[in-house]
Amino acid sequence: MKDYLLNIHNLQHFLNEIQDELAVKPMLLVTTGDPSIGKWGMAQLWRTWMASTATWMAKQGATMPLCLNPDGSHYGSRPFNKDDAHELFTVRWLGTDADGTRLSWAMKGHDGMRAATKGERFNALRQHEEWATERGLVLMKPRDSEYAKLEKEQNE
Repeated sequence: MKDYLLNIHNLQHFLNEIQDELAVKPMLLVTTGDPSIGKWGMAQLWRTWMASTATWMAKQGATMPLCLNPDGSHYGSRPFNKDDAHELFTVRWLGTDADGTRLSWAMKGHDGMRAATKGERFNALRQHEEWATERGLVLMKPRDSEYAKLEKEQNE
């Protein structure tokens, strides 16, 4: 998948590249958007929130087991980290689609997962923000983020 920064001056070049891709692939997905979102796309914001969530959860005493015994009991523990938070809340808020396929924050499906749609990502962020607010956890929310823009559109 390619990303293009398109303006009136490079439109013809873009159309030529799209025609070349269509010669190889019979169908393409083309999405337009505001390039001012910058680094605060929903997936980046999610990872930032997971780091804050993990720090908060570790302070609340959350840990992860080091090893499991054959009987299912565990021994040893390590601090809860941002990757643990990502896995936990991705399963909780994104979950699976109607076919039981796990959803992913990645832009492309992989390892038997399907990439979540923009709406599914927005909903996961909204649910996590609500969860965090109920617990007094303050999450960074840049005004120029993709999430903030979608939230503003939804509230209009």
